Amino acid sequence: EYDKQIAAVRELIDKKVAAIDYQPSEQQAKKGESKGRQAFVWIDDQLPEGANVKSDGNGTDWQFVSKSEGPVLSGEKATTITTEKQGQFYFTGAKQKLQVGKGDKLFAHVRIDPKNPPKEILLQFNDGSWEHRAAWGENLIDYGKEGTSSRRLMGELPESGKWIRLEVPAQKVGLEPGSQIQGWAFTQYGGTVSWDKAGIMTRTPQEGMGFNSLIAWEQWQRENEDSSLPKDLRKIVEKPRQKRSDDEQQKLTDYFVEHAYSQARAEFKELHQRVEELKQKKQSLKDSIPGTMITRRKENPEPAHFLKRGQYDNPGQKVKPDVPDALPPLPEDVPRNRLGLAKWLVDERNPLTARVMVNRMWQEYFGKGLVRSSENFGALGEYPTHPKLLDWLAAEFMASGWDVKHMNRLIATSATYRQSSEVTRKLQDRDPKNKLLARGPHSRLDAEVIRDYALFVSGLLVDKIGGPPVNPYQPPGLWKAVAYEGSNTMNFERDKGRKLYRRSIYTFWKRTAPPPNMMAFDTPTREDCTVRRERTNTPSQALVLMNDVQFVEAARHLAQRILTEGGDSPERKVKFAFETVLMRPPDAKEKQIMLDLLNKQLSHFQANPKAAKKLIHEGASAPDPDLEPTRLAAWTMVGNAMLNLSETISKR
Repeated sequence: EYDKQIAAVRELIDKKVAAIDYQPSEQQAKKGESKGRQAFVWIDDQLPEGANVKSDGNGTDWQFVSKSEGPVLSGEKATTITTEKQGQFYFTGAKQKLQVGKGDKLFAHVRIDPKNPPKEILLQFNDGSWEHRAAWGENLIDYGKEGTSSRRLMGELPESGKWIRLEVPAQKVGLEPGSQIQGWAFTQYGGTVSWDKAGIMTRTPQEGMGFNSLIAWEQWQRENEDSSLPKDLRKIVEKPRQKRSDDEQQKLTDYFVEHAYSQARAEFKELHQRVEELKQKKQSLKDSIPGTMITRRKENPEPAHFLKRGQYDNPGQKVKPDVPDALPPLPEDVPRNRLGLAKWLVDERNPLTARVMVNRMWQEYFGKGLVRSSENFGALGEYPTHPKLLDWLAAEFMASGWDVKHMNRLIATSATYRQSSEVTRKLQDRDPKNKLLARGPHSRLDAEVIRDYALFVSGLLVDKIGGPPVNPYQPPGLWKAVAYEGSNTMNFERDKGRKLYRRSIYTFWKRTAPPPNMMAFDTPTREDCTVRRERTNTPSQALVLMNDVQFVEAARHLAQRILTEGGDSPERKVKFAFETVLMRPPDAKEKQIMLDLLNKQLSHFQANPKAAKKLIHEGASAPDPDLEPTRLAAWTMVGNAMLNLSETISKR
């Protein structure tokens, strides 16, 4: 969109350029500006816009005096400083900076009072640094190092009683071509000195200036090595005019009219500003997009050698990029680089990649892969329980064009996966680990899924996709023990609001200190690649589900749903709870157990209303004010029990 807007403004600029009938000629060069340097006055009756004015040693800010108050050379005002020792007027931060070109000279006019002369005068120039000075008279002002550009002695004091023009070659005080002066100082040691009409002798156009002649502009471009002229136009400028094509001359003329022709600058100023604004907005947009590092192969890669006994300092014969001879060779038509290796890995003649991938998909659905050691398909790994099925799935995966969605649909809609997970005594005795796939899968969910499921059934889960990582509930001080001194993750700061309830995939993960409520459910530390997680059943898991703030808060929100959506009787509310959490209605025994739990908790909280209020305020979110606290607390405990069921945290 920004590119379209920029193109529209550029089209308008091109039309305006075409409408200006500029015809360069030698006569125009003679009538235009001189080929020599011109004086650009920067300081006269006022200072440049944006100048941040200061004084030193004379007790007043910068002041101009009128003709009735003191000597004036140019205009209506001049600057006069009277001091007993060292004093100065100076400014920085001018918006309109002096552009320094090759061979330029800085100038200022000075008048020394014959009745009260100073011992030394000093001109100082600031391009971000004040280390550019020229001095006249005695060597008393203690600025800079004598004999360098930071303190260049120019001679004796000028003649007193009349205006004298001082000139300072810019390069002599360390101001190289391309420098931008944004500050100036008039400094003296004692006496009374008047200053007026200061600036630069230059061919370089200053802000607001332009050229009347294309020929003079070309000459300036040829002499200005630091010009910002595009490379293709610089090549044209350096060609003799008689050797340029008509297209080249027109291209150069159009650029001059748009950017340098003094009589047309006003027409293009606002349009150029608009283009710059759009470019800045576009760049800001690009800068806001997170980036990642990529690799690019060197044109001349470093040679690789066989390392004798694996020692890096004991190279053997030189080797080229290839795969081990014991494996199928790289196809002739693939490059010998990372791309070639990738194509070799997914070549149809190499079933290993497809077999590994479909085995991991199977593992996600059934809890275990057809090859149980899904992290190891080598000689030390387990043999597949159904080798022909594994081969068929791998072939189907490749034939589908490596379509992951197709394979997931195939497994999820298969008769094998859709079987009941209920186990009979006969099957339990014959096949306790379900290797024969005679029943549906039954395995505990992963840690992240358990947390997300609790948030989902409670209505707390934020389903927004994408965004930066978040810091949900975690014990304070947990990161401090494993962080480096000065690390930006030494102190854990919990997020607020909806960030606490985002999916676990967005949880900020400190590799050496994962969230404790997930570690209890066997989530790995991520210090190593973990293809297959271990699954344990421990008392600490039940304690997390009953007591961790994330799950207690989720239980309270589940209770609020039960009370507001579950119907008008305890029996209906229990049925709603089961259907919401377990996706099935309760049987008579289960319903009675939950009703007994409800009545017991209700009696407890009616006798301890403070405990009820404490429970329902667990977590960052506020409880529903329309619900009676003791009733909400009792149903919170019912919700807590529902989230702690083995069936809730298992796939079956």
